[in-house]
Amino acid sequence: NLNLSDYRPTRMNEGHGERIERFRALYDVAYPRVMAYSLRRARTREDALDVVSETFAVAWRRFDDIPEDERRIPWMYGVARRVLANHYRATSRKDQLAARIENEPATTTPEFDAIHEALDALRPDDREILTLSVWDDLDNSEIAVVLSVAPSAVAVRLHRARERLSRELGRLGVSGAKSMKSEERSRTPHGVYGNKPGPGEVERS
Repeated sequence: NLNLSDYRPTRMNEGHGERIERFRALYDVAYPRVMAYSLRRARTREDALDVVSETFAVAWRRFDDIPEDERRIPWMYGVARRVLANHYRATSRKDQLAARIENEPATTTPEFDAIHEALDALRPDDREILTLSVWDDLDNSEIAVVLSVAPSAVAVRLHRARERLSRELGRLGVSGAKSMKSEERSRTPHGVYGNKPGPGEVERS
């Protein structure tokens, strides 16, 4: 667990208690969204909890770097993204995914499965930008913060990713899919498994 008493403020004009209160305000706003982000991408709930804990530890250490405007949640996503990548860097995703799918009962609709199959066929950067847009409900400027690129680059990449997804869906015989959004959207494609959020761990609808 993160022990705030172990740290000291870096701003000369801010007391330790004031800094902790500002951090707690950020935590209250960001925790549900960072938790939902991590649950949808981590292989287990325990991994997601570890990612969230490390993300907020990083946020405390770099508290002065966090934007104070609407970019702060995308900034937190960017940290969680890097923490998650580091968490799984040395492990084999493909074998674990195959074992998971083999033992997992089919509980999703055909259209939902087709969308995930199409996502699995895309390049990792296409999958990531699509899921940030649809599952995490970020706009182009927010995605730009997460990926550390320009918003104009996000617009181009997102357009191309949507076109590639549409082609994959067409190849699978799916036309006019309702949406990538779903009540069952906690299953994240291609080696990042996802877990259903619990109470208090749900993002904005």
